[in-house]
Amino acid sequence: MDQPKIERLLQLMKMLADNVTDMASELADRLDMSVRTLYRYIDTFREAGFVVKKQGDVFRLDKLQLGEKK
Repeated sequence: MDQPKIERLLQLMKMLADNVTDMASELADRLDMSVRTLYRYIDTFREAGFVVKKQGDVFRLDKLQLGEKK
């Protein structure tokens, strides 16, 4: 994996952790990527075990992560 991709993944992770109102298209624009690439990155997070919630077109990382109980 190349450095710019890792940086974009980490930036997206931070944005999703803080996100309340940004739609997928807005996140993609802010990261200078296509919406399709954004969805692939989100799939990567899910495959890695992160809980990504979607409400309408707004994505966010769930605060409850692996190994934690409610």
